Amino acid sequence: MSTFKTCLRIVAAHRAYVLIYLVVMSLFGLLTGVARSEDYSGQVTRATASVAVIDRDDSAVSHGIRDYVESVGKVQPLEDSRQAIQDATAQNRINYVLIIPSGYGQDLQQAARQGTEPPRMDTVISYESASGALMDVRTSSYTGQVADYLSTLTDDPARAVALAKDTMDHSTAAERIAQDTTPLPHRLVVYARFSFYPLLAFAVVTISTLMTSLGRRAVRSRLDAAPVSGRTRNLGLLGACLIVGAVGWLWILGLGVAAFGADAVATSAPLLGVVGAALGAYMLVAVSVGFLMGQIGLGQHAANAIANIGGMALSFLAGAWVPTEWLPDAVAQVARLTPGYWADQAISGAYTATSMSADVIGPLLVNCGICALFAVAIFAIAMAVGRTRARSSL
Repeated sequence: MSTFKTCLRIVAAHRAYVLIYLVVMSLFGLLTGVARSEDYSGQVTRATASVAVIDRDDSAVSHGIRDYVESVGKVQPLEDSRQAIQDATAQNRINYVLIIPSGYGQDLQQAARQGTEPPRMDTVISYESASGALMDVRTSSYTGQVADYLSTLTDDPARAVALAKDTMDHSTAAERIAQDTTPLPHRLVVYARFSFYPLLAFAVVTISTLMTSLGRRAVRSRLDAAPVSGRTRNLGLLGACLIVGAVGWLWILGLGVAAFGADAVATSAPLLGVVGAALGAYMLVAVSVGFLMGQIGLGQHAANAIANIGGMALSFLAGAWVPTEWLPDAVAQVARLTPGYWADQAISGAYTATSMSADVIGPLLVNCGICALFAVAIFAIAMAVGRTRARSSL
């Protein structure tokens, strides 16, 4: 019996790993993708925040600021007391609270005459919504307009407020630019990222278990007695490892396309191909890691531990669960040294791509190639480990 067929029989005998690590774990990614909603629209909507203005200055400038903020937000009543402000913030009832301190109008006029920065106002911004932060930016823009007019055109605060209001009223409306291609479904991208972990865990555990089984005395004796060269046996083992990886890759990609990407096959096939290439490159990494664990001779329990802990750690660093932009700078730098980071960059680039031209697809495939280079490096280390162990056993 050939080494290749023997390896496939061993893998089939451990089909529980296929069921647990591949089928069951991939369903978690599927459910995560289903839970993610997506809403694409050709129109740009303006975020409106609930606002409250406490005017302690009662000047022409403060009246203008209050009128502007209330005109672009949903006004909510709020008492001028610390308890009321704290309650509104804790209950997330108001997204943006602006407190204009006493003497603000006079301080703004003086700053405009001297050419210095406008004085600051006190703000309380909700921690659960970005609309409050956006409102603060708009308020600062309006205040800056008032200060500019006070420093260049007029000394009258009422006239500066009127000019600033007229400027803000004539702001240009935003319009979405249509993309040259249909974007990939967001659910498919989420599913692909969450599939890094089951793909690695399945391949590492299955291949390391296969090689551990081949190392047992009874199986090794039968293979050594077969009339085949060592090179043929190694090629048979490598072919079986690649078959294991191909099964995992086909299952992960096929499940994602069937569940989320059926329309993308016709509308965004090149971008979908990039996602498949990224998962394929990461599959090669998983195969090479499993091959390395088998060459080292780790036991079944050690391989399971490394597959689970290492799979979760690499998925985290890749940005599969938390975007790398949210990670500390030091962690983000370390993430660049992991294969999953480059696979995730390819998938993210395919999702945000605005066209399917070669200029766009090419860099994404380069990211896939960088991920595949990690597999080549790990496989080379595994071969070196195997040769070292073979020499030491002689």
